[in-house]
Amino acid sequence: MSANVFRPLRLRAPAPPAARGAAVAVVVALVALGACAAGCRKPARGVLTRPGEAVNQALQPGHFAAAFRKLGRAHLRGTARFDVALDGGGKDTITTETDVWMDDKGNWRLVELNDKDGGREIVSHGHQLAVALRYGKMIRRRAEDPEPMHLLEEGVGAPFAAWDVVRDGATVDDFGEDTRAGRKVHLYKLAWSPNPPPPAAVDPSDRRAWRRTVSPAPIEGTNVPSKLDGTIAVDLATGVPLLAELRASYTMRRGAAGTPMHGAVDVRTSIEEIGQSPQIAEPEAEDLAPRQRTVPDEKALLGGLPRAPARPRGAP
Repeated sequence: MSANVFRPLRLRAPAPPAARGAAVAVVVALVALGACAAGCRKPARGVLTRPGEAVNQALQPGHFAAAFRKLGRAHLRGTARFDVALDGGGKDTITTETDVWMDDKGNWRLVELNDKDGGREIVSHGHQLAVALRYGKMIRRRAEDPEPMHLLEEGVGAPFAAWDVVRDGATVDDFGEDTRAGRKVHLYKLAWSPNPPPPAAVDPSDRRAWRRTVSPAPIEGTNVPSKLDGTIAVDLATGVPLLAELRASYTMRRGAAGTPMHGAVDVRTSIEEIGQSPQIAEPEAEDLAPRQRTVPDEKALLGGLPRAPARPRGAP
């Protein structure tokens, strides 16, 4: 697996090598969902209950990021573990730890580290964006909207990535209002539905098709039952999830042959230090070096295009 599973947007870093094996491909797809969940086009899904729709809305990365900024000074702590295995085969796991600090001016700092020796640090300060891959230099340049918000959405996307895997077979119970960190929240609990829909028939050419085969059925050939346990606490004032916990195990099938697989997710994100998180300082970073070979690069890019036919003299 690539050492860095996160996509460093617009940093001109080399792309990671292709994932190896079916299990690795699914893990990478799970983690990448946190990045694409807000903007990627998805196939139609089943109708959610009213509590299910409330959870779906609260965990959407675009909503989560915007509500987090409204909260002001705060610290988000997150841990996400995704694992997957072929039945009777090897298992692959990736665990990511995420910290996001927000101040009351809308500046933020994100640090992500994973157990594959990858990660990144991003600081959005004023009109500047500074980014560094793990062990790399921090490079600063002018922030270009909507990129800073998209990067923040990636940083808070793990709970939605986990929810998106299990949502078709989940039931959400409304536990009413409660209090967390001195703030009023609306509490929701997740579990597998006693009557989950059967796995849908899907197009095997769709790389996301395996998501619609996720089932709470026990793992084939074992007595190990699937499980789903989750708690979502949504702040009434801002709509931000102050707590998002989701633990699940499940079975699924992948590819045209319907290869049986099983997977698990364990995600916990909490928002702490509300009103006490420190102000975000402008980071020490190097300016992005301008490209000096624009004309040769343009010739190299356009060199393979056919030339326009010459016009006769006097022609308009």
